[in-house]
Order: sequence, then structure tokens, then C-alpha cells
Amino acid sequence: MKIQNSRFCKCLQVIAVAACLACAGLLAVSANPADVLAQDTDKITMEFIGFGANPDFYAIVQGSKLSGKSLVIYKVGGQGPTLVYPLRGVTLAQALSSKEVAPYGIQSDNYAAGMKAPAGYQLGGMVIGENLQLTLSAGEQQMTLGYAAIFSDPTRKKTAQVRIKSAYWTADSKRVVIILNQKLDGDWPVDTDMVAAFTLG
Repeated sequence: MKIQNSRFCKCLQVIAVAACLACAGLLAVSANPADVLAQDTDKITMEFIGFGANPDFYAIVQGSKLSGKSLVIYKVGGQGPTLVYPLRGVTLAQALSSKEVAPYGIQSDNYAAGMKAPAGYQLGGMVIGENLQLTLSAGEQQMTLGYAAIFSDPTRKKTAQVRIKSAYWTADSKRVVIILNQKLDGDWPVDTDMVAAFTLG
């Protein structure tokens, strides 16, 4: 199917090449599902705050019943957090203006939220085996951004319910941060948010 908007089509072509390199940018709060299972009933939540002056960096407020809340700075394509700033006795505004966080220039109004990018393409997800496939589509054209592993209990007979909570785009649609949630009931409960981030060209 041909897309009438040539600029949009060109953008998708750039994305298709860049996304192959960006798949390595998929980040999870805990890279090993066993780490999450070991926390038993701990609930991990993530709230997107904004992109930095350099949009390769972005900020998340991560909450945990066991460890409280922290402001976490990630880099798209990085391996794990760049900075963790505990929010104990300080407000988010104070944390953002601290000497540790301020150099990143995090802003809370420099993104578009939702499953649809400002450029027009649609984010989607499909469970394939033990993974969630993250995709971008425009009409009948579709490409894969990457995959997120789905948690399971130790017997591997029961897998978590996974969903995309929301997505956050830079104004030029060249970067996207996706917050996922996985929930598993039973003897090995899991209720955790995860973050995946991609550069799209």
C-alpha cells in the first residue's frame, strides 16, 4: 500500500533503518525477570517526566513500595540508569533543579503523549510467544521497533499480562519512550512497570 504523504513515507524508511540499530535501546527496570520475582509483592511504577536539553536523555519517577520514589535519568540506547536521585525529603522540582540533575535540562512540556506519534504513525504491540513485539504502523505498512520479554512464574506455565501504558514522543517523532506494565498473579506475583526507549532516525 502506498502512503500518499511522501514526507511520511520517507520518515518511515529512515525509521526502518534506525530501528534495527535502536533495538539495543530496550531498557527494563530489572533486566532479569528473576530479580523482579525475588521482590515478591513489591509494586514498581514509572511516571514519565520529560526529555532533556539533549533529547537522548529523559527522566522517569520510579516508585517502589520497598525503596520509595526516585528520579531516574536514562539515556536512549544506554544500559541502565544514568543517574538515580532519591526523592526522600525533597520535591520533584527541587530534584530537577539540584546540581546533579539540573545539567540534563529536563523539561516537563517538551513531549507529546499517546500511542500516535506527532508524525502520524501508530505504536502497537503484539504478544508473540514469550515476547511483546513493539511496532510502528502507517496504514497497512508496519515495522518492528523491538521486543520486551514477558515474565513468567518459575514453572513457565503462567505468563504475565503485559500492556503498553503510554508512549512519549519528542516533537519531531525521532525519539520515543514507552512505559509497559506486566502483572502476574498467583504464588509468584509481579506488578511492575518497565521502560523501553528508541531513536527513530
